[in-house]
Amino acid sequence: MKVIMMKSYEKGKLPQIIWGSKSADRVGTELKSADVQKCLIVSGRHVIKHPIAQKIIHSLESLGIPCDVFDRVLPEPTDSLCIEIAQEIKRNHYDCILGIGGGSPMDAAKAASLIAGIPEDIEDLHEYGKTGARMREQWNRPCMLVLMPTTSGTGAETTASAVISSEKHGMKFSFGNRNIAPDLCIIDPEFTLGMPAMPTAYGGVDALAHTVEILVGTGANAYTNTILLSCLEKIWTWLPIAVQEPENLEAREQLSWAAHNALANGGVPNGHAVAHAIGSLYHVVHGHACMMVLPAVIRHFAETAQEAIGQIAVRVGVPITGDAQTDAKRVANAILSFYKSLGMKPLRETLQEKGCLDDEQTFIEKMIPVVMDDFKSHQWLPPIHTGDYREKVGRVCSAIYNEK
Repeated sequence: MKVIMMKSYEKGKLPQIIWGSKSADRVGTELKSADVQKCLIVSGRHVIKHPIAQKIIHSLESLGIPCDVFDRVLPEPTDSLCIEIAQEIKRNHYDCILGIGGGSPMDAAKAASLIAGIPEDIEDLHEYGKTGARMREQWNRPCMLVLMPTTSGTGAETTASAVISSEKHGMKFSFGNRNIAPDLCIIDPEFTLGMPAMPTAYGGVDALAHTVEILVGTGANAYTNTILLSCLEKIWTWLPIAVQEPENLEAREQLSWAAHNALANGGVPNGHAVAHAIGSLYHVVHGHACMMVLPAVIRHFAETAQEAIGQIAVRVGVPITGDAQTDAKRVANAILSFYKSLGMKPLRETLQEKGCLDDEQTFIEKMIPVVMDDFKSHQWLPPIHTGDYREKVGRVCSAIYNEK
């Protein structure tokens, strides 16, 4: 009898997690019990005006916890912005940073709080990124970090990195070490009620990409897969409903749970190396960029992740044949149809609407160095970062460019 060994896995540092509707009401008491003396809220100008955000501010004030607000975070936070926030943290001796928003405010809060603990003058933050050489694992932030997502998509509240835009290099990069993960996450699905259709869709498909990329990826294991298959079912079922019914709390709760758990349990979303490059170079909304890439990911992993792709097929209602290439194409086409049904278009149509006239070869040449700079490009099977990487990455980019 053949013995099938279970795959080993590793879980990184996880924060305390409070999930559920009305959980935002606990922010003040949680910070009070942690003896917080002075808090900086990092957010965006629209998010901070949300009634729940205002309620949080009033709660902190009523409990005697002074709080200041930095509300200048924009999509794709830059390295200079994060360094500016870090300087504020050190100058004003905040002992708690509260990041409220989507992925951008949470990543800015994560990065800034860790930068505040780096005992060096930073000239180029990219050198401290995942592909740089200057980061040290022992460096830690000088303050408590609490994150509250206001969208259902990024999962940034639990990840051990922050995605930052380098102004010098013109690309996104992953920044962080083992200490960048927050101390506490409070996830209240009611924050997402009423969110317009397209932001809802962009967030939901980002979570879908996390789920599928990890399921087929090198870090997939029995622990992650059990949870991720449930996430996949929830997103596939409930995202179209949330898009059509913005005030549907059941849909919002289902998506919130799935988006959080898609990244809270290990694994690396490999396709994001390419999606980040598209976002950096062509300023495509992140979730949309992820969907442009995902069908190519499925086809690339057809042979190495045949079992996982079969499981995905079952959850999204695609009949399987047992032939790896055929089943991968069917699942890829189902994903393409899914994101089109939510109002998104493939890459070439999207670029044309933006007035971009890059032909296929120009697109590929621009993409290759940016993809290779992202450590997640090392997580593909078959590998795309070794040997003749230009040909391998180019083939992936060509498939994305020609997707219809």
